[in-house]
Amino acid sequence: MSTPSLSTCRYFVKRKKRYCRMTVKQGSNYCGEHLPQERESPSESRIGTEDVKASRKRVACPLDPTHTCYATKLVKHLKVCNVKQLRDAQPDYIVKGINCGETSIESLPHVPLSQLDNSTLDRVLQKIDVAYESMPHVPEIILAHSVLKDELSNDTYGKDVRKHLLQNASLIAHLQRADLVRDNTCFIEFGAGKGKLTYWLAQAIKEQKSSAVMLVDRSSHRHKSDNKLKNETISLDIIRVRADIADLALNSVKEIEHFKNKVGIAKHLCGAATDLTMRCLVQAMRGEAEFHVAGMVVAFCCHHRCEYTPYVGKDYLEKTCGFRPSEFSILCSIASWATCGSGKSRSAKSTETDNGSVGDQNGSDSVSPLQKRESIGRKAKALLNWGRVEYLKNAGFDCQLINYTSTDVSLENMCIVSSRKSTTK
Repeated sequence: MSTPSLSTCRYFVKRKKRYCRMTVKQGSNYCGEHLPQERESPSESRIGTEDVKASRKRVACPLDPTHTCYATKLVKHLKVCNVKQLRDAQPDYIVKGINCGETSIESLPHVPLSQLDNSTLDRVLQKIDVAYESMPHVPEIILAHSVLKDELSNDTYGKDVRKHLLQNASLIAHLQRADLVRDNTCFIEFGAGKGKLTYWLAQAIKEQKSSAVMLVDRSSHRHKSDNKLKNETISLDIIRVRADIADLALNSVKEIEHFKNKVGIAKHLCGAATDLTMRCLVQAMRGEAEFHVAGMVVAFCCHHRCEYTPYVGKDYLEKTCGFRPSEFSILCSIASWATCGSGKSRSAKSTETDNGSVGDQNGSDSVSPLQKRESIGRKAKALLNWGRVEYLKNAGFDCQLINYTSTDVSLENMCIVSSRKSTTK
């Protein structure tokens, strides 16, 4: 574990398993957020003790308890708090819960698999096998794009950096393969984070006429890649919207309404965020004003974090596959077996395999229990994703579910590519 420098906070953040990286003022060991309630010194005990204590006391912000401020400055803080400014100046495109789905549907409690009886779990596993057998084959189509060729040839990058570059290259190439890269288009990245995917997409489309990129994220990030784009000579409009996808009325964003085509993109949208994105795009098309969504390329992630209410493929799971609403959370939990079947890290599993502790000890080709669990998890993921395909088909899209990268690069290697037949160039 690395030790903090003299200029950074010495508070250990247990959740992140590292020290806080905020800078501190000279002579202090902690940043303002983690400053402890210091004991009074002998000099303080003689004069102004209560005043000193009061000046050091920090309290949670009433508007957002995830951050604190000095008690003596609370009144001033409430006037300038970012949360208050966001609440007081909500733009027209923020409509609370607009993409959350059927709010009348009661949220079902999550029951851990360890608390299920064997008969319930076996019933769901049997349904997964039967439904998967009737599901179309998911092809592996791994593409590359010339815009990242030089970057991928850089041998100094580590495995994690190369992973994201390979994923971005394939997703951008799939956009072109689906004929979604054209003039007069606004590309909208959902869950954009620091905007790495948008950055490389912008490099690929910088010759397109009258086009733009828009980044959507509910958080504010430092070192955003779209800031780099603004400093480069790229003739693209660059827009960033801070909003929760659940509350985003996309057809009310004035900055993008004049673009002829809109294309949604996303990489590794966690769980329910994928469904919120699809609802956001489909609902925008159904608004009063004309809003043409040419298509989308969305890479999935974290199926165990899907939620029943916003999930868009309920009809497919219930009517076609025979899953009950109460079995949805079980299906999502089983999907996690694809990436963590044993509950152990990938390095630990690799070590066990090298030592011969996983699989048949006699060296046969039989499938080990761990491999079987991972296979079931992949089937559950595919079913959840195919429900999304059916939703988009019903909304007028041509869809293809594909493995856009290999499992060696990422275990989360599935994406959906969709476009509309009526799209005009």
